[in-house]
Amino acid sequence: MSNVRVVVSSVVVAVVLLAGSSVAYASPEVWARSYSLETAGNSAGALEALESLPENERSTYLFALRRAWLLYQVGRYDAAVTAYRQAATLAPESLEAPLGELLPLLAQRRWAEAETRARAVLVRDADNYLAGRRLAFALFGLGRFEESEQTYRAVSRRYPGDLEVITGIAWCQARRGRREEAAATFRSVLAVSPEDATARAGLTAVSGAEAAR
Repeated sequence: MSNVRVVVSSVVVAVVLLAGSSVAYASPEVWARSYSLETAGNSAGALEALESLPENERSTYLFALRRAWLLYQVGRYDAAVTAYRQAATLAPESLEAPLGELLPLLAQRRWAEAETRARAVLVRDADNYLAGRRLAFALFGLGRFEESEQTYRAVSRRYPGDLEVITGIAWCQARRGRREEAAATFRSVLAVSPEDATARAGLTAVSGAEAAR
């Protein structure tokens, strides 16, 4: 029964995403197969299915965006960046394409490019959650820990329940040599999420293995 629900939901996703498009989509079963394969954990198969679409459907924004995501999922990061940029060209007002591009940029530690892209999104949408988080991560990668912490805190003010953001603040505190503050922040995360691996690793780093137990 669960497998049936997965297939049906994939069809629904494909139909919803294609609704209202001016393109004459004629391959809903291919889109559905791609989503089903991704749901099953087979991103490579999902990408192969997607790339079997006819040429007119492969020239669309939705194809470029989904292909970029799947390329990222299979670790083809350079190709993913290119595909996200193609999607952004096809839909210049899109935010999801430049936000998506940040994923392969960060995966490759292309911190400076990621900072530029994230800031460009924030110019258009100053409170964008994903752009803020990913900018903070890029700044951390650049070693600009004070700026990173400030950016994480700006996000945390709007999303105070986001434990990953709080953990990011703690890591910035740690890298700035504020070990006691960092330990307290890591403990605040572990108090509500005891198995949080990142927070436990951080607490171990600043306080020693005993304190993390």
